[in-house]
Amino acid sequence: MSAMQSVIDRFVDYYTGLDNQPPSALAALYDVNATLRDPFGEHQGLFAIQRYFTHLLTNVESCRFTIDPPLYDDRRFVVTWTMHWSHPRIAAGEILTLPGCSSAEIAGDTIIRQRDYYDAGEMIYEHLPLLGWAVRGVKRRVRS
Repeated sequence: MSAMQSVIDRFVDYYTGLDNQPPSALAALYDVNATLRDPFGEHQGLFAIQRYFTHLLTNVESCRFTIDPPLYDDRRFVVTWTMHWSHPRIAAGEILTLPGCSSAEIAGDTIIRQRDYYDAGEMIYEHLPLLGWAVRGVKRRVRS
């Protein structure tokens, strides 16, 4: 099995059961100096990434990904995905879905750089009472 296929397999395994994974398991996937960037910020280094995941998953009732087949070459892969998640204080705890995409670069057998693309408004802001009303209103105006 190639290093790329090994990284992709570990990525899929980790994220498809994210809510049952300890942050320490990230060490098998990310380089100690890896960078993870998403709509909420940039996290430099394995420790920062582990801290970020710990914070993100606090109070989450469930969080799992359905991941589509990847596109890849010898140094990079890209996957589209759907996150299925629930939080007791967002949308009355119902399971929500969020589409997104991750682009990752590897060195050796770990990820050194990852960028996640998704709509943070759709993920959180649209589900908050007053802010949700405003965000949905702005989106309606832009579409029309």
